[in-house]
Amino acid sequence: MTQMYESIFICPGELADDKIQGILDKAKTIITRADGKVMTAELWGRRRLAYPIERSREGHYAYMIFSGPSQVPGLLDRHYQVSDSVIRGLTVKIDPRHLDKIKPSLKALSEDGTAAAAVPAAEGAVAAPLAQEASPQTPA
Repeated sequence: MTQMYESIFICPGELADDKIQGILDKAKTIITRADGKVMTAELWGRRRLAYPIERSREGHYAYMIFSGPSQVPGLLDRHYQVSDSVIRGLTVKIDPRHLDKIKPSLKALSEDGTAAAAVPAAEGAVAAPLAQEASPQTPA
């Protein structure tokens, strides 16, 4: 049975962009070799860290959503620990109750093939229930 997961890792800020893309490609390869499927993989760019990690004050962030068997997160975490180019990494299972909030963004991503199209769909999925709650109720 496959589960949905999301994973994020941070590389030191001084690494070149092609090296970071190589690390992301390696993570995708680990997922696909373990019979998983990568839904989306994004490079979020260079950002300042909240606190220094291994003497780095800035880091490059990468984010993935994927599905696969239960062994895949362990393989990814092992890759993050062994790799000298990854200073932090985390993989978590996505709660099935929250999949309906993620699926519109994944659908938009698969149709357009760009991450920018995923943002409005995700905001719309969250904004619709909030708009219903905010509307004034008239007493019956």
